[in-house]
Amino acid sequence: MEAEINLSESLEDYLEAIFNLIKENGSARVTDIANYLEIAASSVNQGLKKLNQEGLISQEKYGPIKLTEAGLKAAEKIRCKHQILYLFLNKTLGVSEKNADHDACSIEHALSEESFNKMVDYLIKNDYIKEQNCAFKLKAEKEDKKMAAELMLDKVKVGSKAEVVRIQSKGRLKRKLMDMGLNRGASIEVKGKAPMGDPIEVKVRGYSLSLRRDEAAEILVKEV
Repeated sequence: MEAEINLSESLEDYLEAIFNLIKENGSARVTDIANYLEIAASSVNQGLKKLNQEGLISQEKYGPIKLTEAGLKAAEKIRCKHQILYLFLNKTLGVSEKNADHDACSIEHALSEESFNKMVDYLIKNDYIKEQNCAFKLKAEKEDKKMAAELMLDKVKVGSKAEVVRIQSKGRLKRKLMDMGLNRGASIEVKGKAPMGDPIEVKVRGYSLSLRRDEAAEILVKEV
């Protein structure tokens, strides 16, 4: 799974500026970025150094700045967030195009993920955005990450920790597992597995349990 890159507000601005300049003009240089953001070239150089350290850009000496594959993905997400905020302000609240664009820039860094996701859902539900919009790609990526983070307990490696999402089985087995403390939200640490993977030793709520492999295969967890 790809690690999330957490960027400061200013670095996100640099990345978005580079993305927009390359899209509009075919290239981005230090002076172009400085003019675009209306800041000093020295500040841009400091920002570019940090982006380079994160592996998001590359630049040959005196050459244009290029986005790496990771940089392009990060920039597209930042740009998409801006577009969604712009659409929400302009289409649903009736804010003018100029102010909607300006306000989107101002709040895109401070907006929580929950609020942003609610905006996306609202825009999709009310047909303000179509399937080709980047919002659909973002939603699909979030779902893929969520699914990748969830797995059955029997697949969790020894030494790893996880949290119970739900018990898949019904009836007597489900009640047995719940009585053992394997309720939703319970923290689990996999302490060991027999040579053939059965049984599995886990630690739950401060005490140890021995689970059969088929029992563990009924418990959906997310690794933490």
